[in-house]
Amino acid sequence: MVILAAAAAAASTGTFSWNREGFFFQKELEQKRDYQAQYMQIRQFELYREDIRDLVQLTVRKMDNYLLVNTLQLGFCVTLFTDGRPKPEEHDPELTWLIGVYAMCNGGAFLYYFLSMWLAMHASISAHSF
Repeated sequence: MVILAAAAAAASTGTFSWNREGFFFQKELEQKRDYQAQYMQIRQFELYREDIRDLVQLTVRKMDNYLLVNTLQLGFCVTLFTDGRPKPEEHDPELTWLIGVYAMCNGGAFLYYFLSMWLAMHASISAHSF
């Protein structure tokens, strides 16, 4: 009986002995894992911010291109108003209605390009402020 008790005591001390080195090694690995998870989350949100920045810059570039093209086309409309207008004395007087239609179409184009420039400027400024 004494031998059996001594064997049980030896087995329990071996089973429940505390491994200090293993404990510290495990805690070090857990700490590194937690730091790596935090680092990966930080990098993921940096990528989200970069994506938003790219989308905003895409809008700004697109609106700047629209502004450039519409400025040129607005200049063409002004040129048509000043230099390209047909003179009524050169044509049949019965076709004066055609000059009115020409002026109305050119005026509509002028207003369209002017509004387009205005909205492109507004969109570009709004995207810059974001």
